[in-house]
Amino acid sequence: MNTLKTVLYMGIMHGFFTCYIPYRLSLTNVQVIHLGLFRFAAIFFWLAGTFLIVWPSVDFVRKGRGTPAHTDPPRELVISGPYRYMRNPIYLGALFVILGYVLWFGSFPVLFYLFLFFLAYQVLIVYMEEPILRNTFGMAYREYCQRVPRWIPKFRP
Repeated sequence: MNTLKTVLYMGIMHGFFTCYIPYRLSLTNVQVIHLGLFRFAAIFFWLAGTFLIVWPSVDFVRKGRGTPAHTDPPRELVISGPYRYMRNPIYLGALFVILGYVLWFGSFPVLFYLFLFFLAYQVLIVYMEEPILRNTFGMAYREYCQRVPRWIPKFRP
């Protein structure tokens, strides 16, 4: 059942906010960024972003026994997979996908949307998610936060 809930939640949330809205914004024809062939870097960001959304979502279902939805979070702290390197891989994945739209379409409105999306994620994480996780998982989460950065992956040998 968690798998179905995850597919529906992630499909609706990321389908709408990460894919549909940036695509619609890109159609406004307000282009200020002309990247030439560099626009094909968008493909890398779309693939990497999708990977960073899907893999942790699967881990939430399998290892965390929950979903990425705030209304049905994992029951176990997930600190494996991409979570070994950063605390918010799903959000970073969404930002990568939106950055792909910026690169592909050269759209200023999508660039502005990317900036707003990052700010919204930062507020959501700092003021809502992290306090809930500290209360839910206690010292294990605090130690995890000391070892693993919020946004920029930290790769250890």
